[in-house]
Amino acid sequence: MRIAVCDDDKKICAVLKNEISSLVPDAKVDIYYNGIVLLKHDLSADILFLDIEMPGINGIEVAGKLRKEGKDTVIIFISGEEKYVWKAFNVEALQYLRKPFSKKELNDTLQRAVRKCQDLNSDIEEKPSLMVHHKGIHEKVYISEIVYAEAMGRKVILHRVNDSIEYYGKISDLEKILGGDFFRVHRAFLINLNYVVRYEAEGITLKNGHVSISKANYPKFVKRFLQFTAENA
Repeated sequence: MRIAVCDDDKKICAVLKNEISSLVPDAKVDIYYNGIVLLKHDLSADILFLDIEMPGINGIEVAGKLRKEGKDTVIIFISGEEKYVWKAFNVEALQYLRKPFSKKELNDTLQRAVRKCQDLNSDIEEKPSLMVHHKGIHEKVYISEIVYAEAMGRKVILHRVNDSIEYYGKISDLEKILGGDFFRVHRAFLINLNYVVRYEAEGITLKNGHVSISKANYPKFVKRFLQFTAENA
């Protein structure tokens, strides 16, 4: 589990890191001293303790940007002011901890956050996925998050909703795995029909990209897409 703390008060960060490490020993704790740095690092934490009043960008704005990026991080706001309480819940925060808070308050909130993460992960585990080996690690990729796959030399690039990941492989092998929601529109492109925004003979516009389609495949694609749309109506 990864837990992040973002607060411009270094003493608060140190205290929280020590307390979190003692309460959840197996957690990796990341520290950020302002929201700008946090956003640049493409946050991957399961739980985020987030201060509200910080220079540059405040915690409410940081949380809003994370939600727009599709992050389901469990957010716990920490602040010495009560005036932000209602805004905090507009970005689906789990809790609003008023400084100074007790060790018991922190522990109770952290346990709630851990249970929330477990519930979210149990939902995610039910989704079909595949394992991809890249940069020396194996990573689980959820099929529903793949917008399209692109063949690039000896590599395949998986363009997901929020990012891309590449690995050595063949797009033809991937095509056999992904199933009926995907269609090979070009020798270099395999698209998820769920993300089609617009199509024409010159190409297909997807949620986060545009791909070419071969002339031979266009009539087949139109027939399959209309069938797919009817099946999912």
